[in-house]
Amino acid sequence: MNLYKIDITPYSLFKDIPSSYTIFGAVSWAYYLLYGEDRLQKLLSDFENGNTPFLISSMLPRKEKNYYFPKPNLRAEREKNPDFDYKELKKISYIDTNTLKKVLDGNIKTELELNRWLNKLLKDENLEIISLASKNSISHALIDRLYGTTEGSGQLYFEEITAVSEGFVLIAVRDNDLKKELETVFNLLQDIGLGGNRSVGYGKVKFGSFELFPEIEKYFYEKTEKFLTLSPIIPESQTYDLKDSYYDYFTFRGAVDNNYDFKNVDIWKEKVIYLREGSTLKVKNPKDIYGQFYPAKNINGKKIFQYGLAFPLFIQGG
Repeated sequence: MNLYKIDITPYSLFKDIPSSYTIFGAVSWAYYLLYGEDRLQKLLSDFENGNTPFLISSMLPRKEKNYYFPKPNLRAEREKNPDFDYKELKKISYIDTNTLKKVLDGNIKTELELNRWLNKLLKDENLEIISLASKNSISHALIDRLYGTTEGSGQLYFEEITAVSEGFVLIAVRDNDLKKELETVFNLLQDIGLGGNRSVGYGKVKFGSFELFPEIEKYFYEKTEKFLTLSPIIPESQTYDLKDSYYDYFTFRGAVDNNYDFKNVDIWKEKVIYLREGSTLKVKNPKDIYGQFYPAKNINGKKIFQYGLAFPLFIQGG
């Protein structure tokens, strides 16, 4: 696979931060519109059969040409009287490329070592705390159709919205022909948008070109028995040494996009458990691809999948 980064410039609000599974779903529907159902089914079959066409990360923050990554979950180690403020350091959700390399090279192995390094950056180099998104609530008026006003069944309600800053995604692509197809797909997604509420203008973005990212290439290609994931992962059983893995998890129940062939059906997929971006996992049974491409629903004989593959950066320093 060849590794590329794609810069993202948002132009509207979002329903939520675009995760790898959100972006994968958008890519799949755009691929369907461009190349038809048969080509999409072939692509999905390759994923299901382990002949993975591409891997994609979640959206990550960027500030101009500076790129940031999820703060890693590392082995917990604490001091009784540290010379830094844990609460202040807890505000840091993303780290710069240089700090990431220190973790991946094994120069930073524990939470304590990472906190000491970040505290040094805060004091000596005025480290800027980077955030990808901010959340707020906006009010809406539900109109009663009989009265045409908020009387009767009409009401005021609030919706949570997300404002996303500049970012990027990483994508690893199997071959150059597929890369050309995906470049066309991302161009179409600029018109379609990402995530929920696209019909009211949410999720509008501009994508940059596919660019090589040599700064982190070796950590993707040189596989070891421990990796940091840049996408939420649906974990497989008997694959990880959980005693030597450090992670956060969440449950998620996705919905099927019903704008196309799935109208008037139950749109909810099965609930799945994800390990969050930034999790570091120790492997006991090495594989080419980690995570699951999970069949989460069947509609009229068609499998609907939930994307849960890792985008791994392998820790070189043991």
